[in-house]
Amino acid sequence: MIRTSSAILFAALSGILAGPPALAQPAQSQSFSEPVSGFQPELRLDLGSVWLAGLDTTPSSDFLFDLDAELVLESFTDSGRRWGFVLGGRVEQDSGRRAWGGQAGDCPAGLADCATALVLGAPRAVRSGSSGFQSVAAEASDGPRLALQSGYAYVDIGWGEIRAGYGAGAAVLDAERGPTAFRLSRADGGRVDLTGLSGARTANLGSGYSPKLVFHSVALGQASSIGSFRMAASFTPRVRDCGVDHCAWGAGPAGLVSPEFDDVWEVGARYEILRGDDTFAFSLGLSEGSEATGLAGFAGISTRDAGFSWSRGALSAGARWLRSNNGVTGDGAYEAWSVSAAWEAGPWLTSLELARFSDDLVHVDGQTVQLSSSRLVGERWVVGGGVQASSRDDPVLTPAGRDEIRLQGTAVFAELGWQF
Repeated sequence: MIRTSSAILFAALSGILAGPPALAQPAQSQSFSEPVSGFQPELRLDLGSVWLAGLDTTPSSDFLFDLDAELVLESFTDSGRRWGFVLGGRVEQDSGRRAWGGQAGDCPAGLADCATALVLGAPRAVRSGSSGFQSVAAEASDGPRLALQSGYAYVDIGWGEIRAGYGAGAAVLDAERGPTAFRLSRADGGRVDLTGLSGARTANLGSGYSPKLVFHSVALGQASSIGSFRMAASFTPRVRDCGVDHCAWGAGPAGLVSPEFDDVWEVGARYEILRGDDTFAFSLGLSEGSEATGLAGFAGISTRDAGFSWSRGALSAGARWLRSNNGVTGDGAYEAWSVSAAWEAGPWLTSLELARFSDDLVHVDGQTVQLSSSRLVGERWVVGGGVQASSRDDPVLTPAGRDEIRLQGTAVFAELGWQF
C-alpha cells in the first residue's frame, strides 16, 4: 500500500518530522541537476488550502492555508558520509489563535479557581505551557503567520545522524499515530482549526523548534524478523521561540504570563514488526526540562507520549496519547488522546478520527470527530473533503463561582494539497 504509510500525509510534513534528509526524499521531490560548490541542492514545497462552509462556530476566515518550504544542501565526505544544511520555514493562515491553544472562556486571574500566578504579589492570568490555552486576554492573530521551522547542519556518522540548529526535538521525529486523510485537517493536532474549538494535540513539542542538538539513529534490525528499532535523543538549552505550532514566551497581553523552559531533554523510540500481512508499529516519547522564570506555581516541563499503528491490506488504524504537567505544579495537567481508522480503495482514502483533551489548569476540555475522504491525483495532488464536529467546555465566572459553558461547532470542508 503505497499511500497508507507516508503518502496519505502528503509528503510526511516535509522531512522535519520524517527523518534524516537523505533518507526521506519523496519520489516526486525536485532537485537541481547541477551541484553548487560541491553541494547537491534540493527544494521541497508542500502547499495545502482548506475551504470552509456550514459553520456553527466561525473562525476568522473561511479560507485557510499552510505552506512548508525547505532547502537542503547535501554533500558527501571522501568516505561516503552525508553531510549538509537544511533551511526551512512555514507560513500559515489559520483561525484567530497564536500558535496553538488560545483563549478559552472567561475566568479572570485571582477569582475562584481560575488559572493564576502571583507576580510581585499581584495575580496574573496564566497561559498553559503545553496546551497553549488561557482563560483571558484574547490576542489578535487573524493574519498569516510566518516562522522558521528548520535551520540546522547535519552529518551522518554511520549509526545515525547528528543535527545542530533549529528543528524538531527527538520526541516527535518517529512518533506513531493513526491514519488521517489530510495533511491540514485533522481531529488530532490539525494544522488549521476548522471550527475554532480544536484543542487535542498529541505531538510532544516541549522544546518547540528552538536551537538544539539531536541524534537520530538508523533503523536497527529487520521488521520482517525480530523487528526494527529506531531511537532519537535531543537537548535544547533554551526554549523561547514563538512559531506557528508552538509559542514560548514569558509575558503576553494584559499581563498574561507563561512558564519558560531551559535545558529540555527529549528521547523518542519506535519499534516496527511485520507478521504475515499485518504491520505493527509502536512509539514512546518523553521530555524533561527546567523552569526559568522562578515564579511560584511554575515547574519544569514533564511530558510523556505513546503511539500505535496497524495496517493490513487496505485497512489501517492507530492511536496516540500524551500527558504533560503543563509546566505547573499541582493539579494542572494537560492530557490528550486520539484514535482513527482508514480504508483505502484505489486512489481514495477514507478516515474516521476521534480526539479528546482536557487542560486542568485552565479548566477546559473537549473533543473533535472527523469523517473525511481524499483522492491522490497524479503524483503531487491530494483533493477531497469531509465534515468535522467539535465541542468544548469553557470556564466562565458566575456570581456563584466558576462554571462551564459548552460550545459546539461543525464545519464542512474541502482540502487541496500540492507538493513540489
